[in-house]
Amino acid sequence: MRFCNRIIFRGKRLDVRGERIAEAAGSPLTTNKLRDRWPFLNDPNTPVELQALVTQRITRWHEYTGLYQKLRDCEDVEQCADVAGKLLDAYLDNQAIGREMDYYQKFGKVLGKHPMFRHFQQLARLRSSSVKDLLREQQKTKDNIWRVNSEIRKGDKPHLDVKRRQKLQEYEMKLREINNLLGDE
Repeated sequence: MRFCNRIIFRGKRLDVRGERIAEAAGSPLTTNKLRDRWPFLNDPNTPVELQALVTQRITRWHEYTGLYQKLRDCEDVEQCADVAGKLLDAYLDNQAIGREMDYYQKFGKVLGKHPMFRHFQQLARLRSSSVKDLLREQQKTKDNIWRVNSEIRKGDKPHLDVKRRQKLQEYEMKLREINNLLGDE
């Protein structure tokens, strides 16, 4: 929170405009800044993949904190289960990103177990493919999108819907990349 007026917080006078209480000495609210935890992020030679992971970590953290508030406002069991599932996904993704960052900090190389790395490898493979291979991959991806949409519409296995939607999103991103490489719209 930012304050404009003079205030006393834990015996310390805070009178600078925009000073954060969380940064006050001895505050239990001290923030865990990414660049303090992983100083290699300041290095211009940090791999682009890790920089993208940091962006995703911030996004997932905001999603996690928002869902945590929604969890308290649930009105029925189904809504609680839905919010809790999304909350758990955001938390686990955030932890996986943290493991990637910690590994890079400790060993100086990328671990590569996060699903985003699979996406980067796929993009590199697509960019090095011939036009014939891209056209074949485009058709396979369209077929996969149709198949996943069909499975979602059936609704016979609702416990798989989250994974199916994730897979659908991956296929759609792949198709967009293929279309960009082929110059299609």
